[in-house]
Amino acid sequence: MSREKSREISLVLGGEAGQGLQTIAQILARMFMNGGLQVVAASEFMSRIRGGSNSVTLRAAPTPVRALSGKLDLCVLLDRDALPRLRSRCGAETLRIGDPQLFAEDPGLLPLPLQALSKELGGAIYANSIVCGYIARLIGWDLLPLEKALVRAFTEPEILSKNCAAARRGWEEGSEAMSRCLLPCGKVLPGRLLLDGSQAVALGALAGGCNFISSYPMSPSTGVLIHLARQAQRHGVVVEQAEDEISAINMALGSWYAGGRAMVSTSGGGFDLMAEGLSLAGIIESPLVIHLAQRPGPGTGLPTRTEQGDLEIARYAGHGEFPRPLFERRVDLDKLAVTMREMG
Repeated sequence: MSREKSREISLVLGGEAGQGLQTIAQILARMFMNGGLQVVAASEFMSRIRGGSNSVTLRAAPTPVRALSGKLDLCVLLDRDALPRLRSRCGAETLRIGDPQLFAEDPGLLPLPLQALSKELGGAIYANSIVCGYIARLIGWDLLPLEKALVRAFTEPEILSKNCAAARRGWEEGSEAMSRCLLPCGKVLPGRLLLDGSQAVALGALAGGCNFISSYPMSPSTGVLIHLARQAQRHGVVVEQAEDEISAINMALGSWYAGGRAMVSTSGGGFDLMAEGLSLAGIIESPLVIHLAQRPGPGTGLPTRTEQGDLEIARYAGHGEFPRPLFERRVDLDKLAVTMREMG
C-alpha cells in the first residue's frame, strides 16, 4: 500500500558489530545531504570490546533537524538479534526490511535478499551499498545523490565501481517497494557540511584560537584529540598525548600560564582524575577549557553510554568557590561553515 510523500524520514539500522552500520549511516547521511536534506544521526554500541547487536538512527528533513524522532518510518534488520531489540521502537506504519533467509517466519518484512545479492556481486563486503541503493529506491530517489556519496566514501576506482554496481543492484531490487516511503528532495545549498560531534568540537576550538591540546585518550572524547592532531601543522596547534589525565590538565594550565590558549578533552572517568587540577586552576585564577564528553565514571564506566550525571560532576568538582561556566554542545552549522571557509 502506497502513502503520500512525507516531509521527513526517520530510520534505524540494526546489526552485528562489524557489519558496517557506521559505513551505511555515513553514506546515507551524505546521500540525504546531496538530495538537499538536513540530517542528524546517533549511534548505539554495546558496552563491550567486540560483538553485540548495535544500531544507528538517522532523521532527515528539508528543514534543520535538532533531534531524533520517536517515530520510525524504516527499520532495516541486518541480523536476527536486531529485531527483538528494535521491535518496541516500531509502530504500526514502520516498514521493516530484512533478508528472507534470516526472517523466513516473519512475512510482514519487506524482503531484501541481502545474502544472495552480495554473493552474486562478489561477497558480503558489498552488502552496505546494496542496502543504500535499496533505501534510495524506497524513498523514490534516483541514484545520483547516492553515487555522489559513494565517490566520497571510496577513493579507489575499482572499489568505487563495484560499490556503485552494488548500489544499483539494490536500487533495482527496491523497484516494487518504491511507493511505500516516498520522500521529496530538498533544495541543495552550497557549502553544506557533514560533521560528527568530535569534528564540530575540534573546529570550534580552532575558531576560538586554540593552539594547545593535551589529553589522554578516552572514548568518546578521543576524536577531538585526533581531529586537532590532523590540523596541528596547518593551524599551529601543539598536540600532546599525555601519560594520564592528571598530566594532561597540568600541561594545559602550564600552557595558559605561558600565554597559550589550551584545551583538554576527556570523559567522565578521566575528568574525575582532573579534580585537583581544576582546583589549582581556580586558586591561581587561570583560564582553562575542558571538553567533557559525557560517559559515566569513575573508572572504566560504560565506554559507549552517556549519562547526564556528568553535569553534576562538572558543576561541583574541585575545592573552593570559583566561576565555572558550563556550555552544552550546540553547533550552528551555517556559522561553522563560514568559519571553515575563512580558515581555508
